[in-house]
Amino acid sequence: MRTRLSIIAALVCALLLPVLSHGEEWPHSADIAKRNLKPTDFPRSRQLAPGIFVYEGLHAADRDGTIVNTVSLIVTTPSGVVVVDGQGDEAQTRRMLEDIRKLTPRPTVRYVVIASDHIDHVGGNAVFREANPQVEFIASPVSAKRLQDKGHPAIQTLEEQRTLNVGGMEIQILNLGRAHTGGDLVAYLPHHKVLFLGEVYLRDVFPAMRSAYPSEWLQTIGRAQAMDVSWYVPGHGFIDDAASMKRDLEESRKAITYVIDEAKRLRAAGLACESPANCPAAQKANWGPYDGWALRTSQAPLAIAKVYQELDGKLPE
Repeated sequence: MRTRLSIIAALVCALLLPVLSHGEEWPHSADIAKRNLKPTDFPRSRQLAPGIFVYEGLHAADRDGTIVNTVSLIVTTPSGVVVVDGQGDEAQTRRMLEDIRKLTPRPTVRYVVIASDHIDHVGGNAVFREANPQVEFIASPVSAKRLQDKGHPAIQTLEEQRTLNVGGMEIQILNLGRAHTGGDLVAYLPHHKVLFLGEVYLRDVFPAMRSAYPSEWLQTIGRAQAMDVSWYVPGHGFIDDAASMKRDLEESRKAITYVIDEAKRLRAAGLACESPANCPAAQKANWGPYDGWALRTSQAPLAIAKVYQELDGKLPE
């Protein structure tokens, strides 16, 4: 019986692999159109382990029409639910709560962990409070300050680590270092070896650096890669098999390295980038294998400007 179940599981995994009908891999892009998907195909969820789900909503369309997903982690337990990163608006968050009711007979969301404080992950958070006035929001001090300044409901903060034990499920909330937002957190479920990285991991998305710490981002990914993890889950990008997710975390690290090195080359050549809106250097950039990654058109000038800022020692403390 065990052998039969193993064979069935292997067949299911094979069906989920990111390959096209002729055997080639899907292109490196989180653009839903590149996977032959439409907005009506979302939201959708997938179970990684008992009680552990990844949930995909949609980011607002980029200026060139590209749409990528926004990934949340949902952990269901006999004592309620933990959500790590919400969705970008109240309508999507209400839909998430509807879908959670289909996943568990105990759908009350007890904790919402803010891994990324960007609007596409927190824009609907007020809905969690409407559904359960006792819900607790958890964030880093940096993210909590930003969000409370914008009127977000009260947030508990952690400096380095906090462990939640909910209904027999252990969830470690960790600060591995600054990355995409500067207030980044991750969630680790040690029993199942699932690590939700939020926007520390942008799978097949051009490195977005509006509020990033480029060199520290690389170090943060390195710390994640050193952990005992089976599933690395991104904040944006498709969820395929575990081996692909691990492989593409390394590709994401390489992409950030490439962007940093290319910005350094442009700066050494005397090309200016005073701001994302005034960045002649972007016209001379060579993005090599990352040119076709999702959101490259809008994010490349932002990335160059941020690396220049880092080189000038002007990143926020």
